[in-house]
Amino acid sequence: MKMILAAAAALWVAGSAAAQSDYAAKVTVNSGNSFVVKQLKIQGDRLYQTTGSSSVALSMVELIEFRFSGVSLNMCESMFYRGDRKALEGLLEQSIGPVAQYSNLPTNLGRYLVWWLRAQYWNGSDAAAGRTIGYIRQTGQQELIDIASMYFTVMLLDQGKPDSARTVFSSIGNPAAVSVPMSEYIQGRLALLSGDTRGAMQRVAQIVAFHGRDEEWMPPATVLEAQIYQQMGLPHKAAAVAEELMIAYPDSNWSREGEKIKMESTGTRGG
Repeated sequence: MKMILAAAAALWVAGSAAAQSDYAAKVTVNSGNSFVVKQLKIQGDRLYQTTGSSSVALSMVELIEFRFSGVSLNMCESMFYRGDRKALEGLLEQSIGPVAQYSNLPTNLGRYLVWWLRAQYWNGSDAAAGRTIGYIRQTGQQELIDIASMYFTVMLLDQGKPDSARTVFSSIGNPAAVSVPMSEYIQGRLALLSGDTRGAMQRVAQIVAFHGRDEEWMPPATVLEAQIYQQMGLPHKAAAVAEELMIAYPDSNWSREGEKIKMESTGTRGG
């Protein structure tokens, strides 16, 4: 497990971005004193203040709190759930990207990195998502690492690597604490890949019954339900679920996935 994640981090963590992020950073040291810089200047094991030659050892830094212009965690959440995920990815690329290299220091970057990862995953930006997983792992914050590992698991499933996906998923102490519907979805996909259609459907049923309003995981769970019916040799039921996708998510990737499933199941597209 460690070898898989270490390899991912080594492969995906890139160097610092050339663009400059518009931010200020409040640096608090162990004594409780703090100062604000408009740009981090780190040389060796010391962090320098903006003016003069005054510096502090990185080992004495308790927290670096980034304050970004034009972006906040509340904004990230709002943009993600109203479907502005392309815009969110671009915004975080511009603001968080240039300072993501500092994720190994004690900072407040972690939650921003998680929103960045989520946007990247759903936008299909796999290479970028891989880099962000590496940055999140550098934070050393287990709660955030578990979130990243969940998305890494789904990425591996999408790439047709179920064995690696199982290994990463098994490393997460409590997947349900990260997200119950995401955990159920992952286990449903793994069950289907193992030929356990009944077990897979039970996972989908849990999502539908208790998380039917989850905007992130209900659509892929619906796709999974249709795929289960296909594997069970019930094309008309698969097509009916595909219709649900087309009605519930018009003019979206999910409706297009519904059209694809219906075509595969019945040879027709429309409603």
